[in-house]
Amino acid sequence: MKRILVVDDSQFNLMVVQKALENEYEVHTCLSGKEGIQFVRHNPIDLILMDIEMPEFSGIETVKMLKKDARLSRIPIIFLTGLCDHEVEKTCLGLGARDFITKPFNELVMLQRIKMVLELQEHLEEQALESNRDPVTGLWNRRRIERQIEQECQKRPAGALAVMNLDHFRLINDALGYQQGNHCLQVVGEAFKDLIREPELAAREAADIFMIYLPEVTSEAEAEQRIQTICLELEGRLEANKFHGLTLSAGIAMLPQGENSFGEGYYQAEKALHQMKLQSKKA
Repeated sequence: MKRILVVDDSQFNLMVVQKALENEYEVHTCLSGKEGIQFVRHNPIDLILMDIEMPEFSGIETVKMLKKDARLSRIPIIFLTGLCDHEVEKTCLGLGARDFITKPFNELVMLQRIKMVLELQEHLEEQALESNRDPVTGLWNRRRIERQIEQECQKRPAGALAVMNLDHFRLINDALGYQQGNHCLQVVGEAFKDLIREPELAAREAADIFMIYLPEVTSEAEAEQRIQTICLELEGRLEANKFHGLTLSAGIAMLPQGENSFGEGYYQAEKALHQMKLQSKKA
């Protein structure tokens, strides 16, 4: 059941909206913008119905604060209004409002507008998901993992990044053809999905290059231990699927705080990977 938060300083309006929606949605209510912000920070919400005219924080001011948080800024918002002010509507639309519901409320119109906004949001999320997925493995792509790391590292150092190479993968393509090569990549993708634990992320960057983001590790030694466990398990999966002789090499870097944390972390991890492969050749 979809979760809707209604923010309005009128207890009567909250009661009317809750009664109209409670048979189809899980409805939560807040009497102020400040209370609403605190609620969505600690509770998952699919849609916010926001009154425009409220004391202390207006609906517009409240939404501006929500938009500063990357996680909360994606929640769709419908404004509740008893006004007919085109300038206010223009401001609301500029903040990303999906629709308006006018007071006094018409229950059927309100239900239809909410349904349409939620359906549009689902469609947009599906599109975003597909644009962030590697089509062969089903793993995230570089764009997705880069964005996640940049968001996490804005305020604090956020774990480690591993850049991994599927050694000798080109031999599979050369000897068995691209169909078997893609099957091999799919085995790798499924293995990563099984082995990765939230909030970790796995991504495919190129033909035989993968990345793993470990947001909760606090040292390079801890990251190395985790990556080694993943590599050993994944190599076993490849062997079980008759992809003999394939191994994984990995370079690891702790991620710095601040801008371009992904770029710096990727550079250091790729450099470590290159050094590891050189040492392997010498050995």
